[in-house]
Order: sequence, then C-alpha cells, then structure tokens
Amino acid sequence: MKKWRICMSTSNKIIFISEEVSNDLALRDIADALFDDIESLPESEVVIDFSGVTTITRSFAHQYSLRKKSSKKDISEINMPTNIRKMFDIVENKYEKTKLIEIGSVKPIVV
Repeated sequence: MKKWRICMSTSNKIIFISEEVSNDLALRDIADALFDDIESLPESEVVIDFSGVTTITRSFAHQYSLRKKSSKKDISEINMPTNIRKMFDIVENKYEKTKLIEIGSVKPIVV
C-alpha cells in the first residue's frame, strides 16, 4: 500500500493528489490504485485536493467517478481547476448531447 501524505483536517483526511499521484492524471489503473488506498483508510470522510493538477484524461475521470459512486467513504473534492471539473462533467453526462441530424426527417437519395 502506498503511503499518502495525508493531512488532518477537523474530521476528515485530505489527500493532495498532484503530489501523491501526479499533476497529469491519465490511467484507469491509477484511479483504481488511488481508490484501493482510500478504501483502506480508517477514516470515513476523505477530501481529495486537486491543487496543482493540470490535465486529466477521460479514462481517469470516468474510473474515478465510478469508484467514487461505489465507495463506502464520503469523498469530496476541493481546489478543482475548471478544466478538470469540465472533464468530470463530461463523463458524468451533465451536458445534453446535441443532435446534428434528425434521422426521421432525412430522405434517402437513390443514385
């Protein structure tokens, strides 16, 4: 198990993800390893501090979201940059998909 630099807050733990994982969050396996370690902590509340994170892939964000939803811990995030928040919004489908063509209104052309 990796030893995280964890700071005591009032009633929870704070994990500085850019220092302990990377400032570029890329792989599903890394998200899984992060959550495996979080699940092994005795605290029921964990705060992930995204200070210093510059990039995130869709894969990492998706796996992070899946593991967070299935976790028994109360996990929250702080200091999340706008570009990182947008990627989480995309993987959590908060944006309505725009239809480019209404299929029912298109007529085939016979050549």
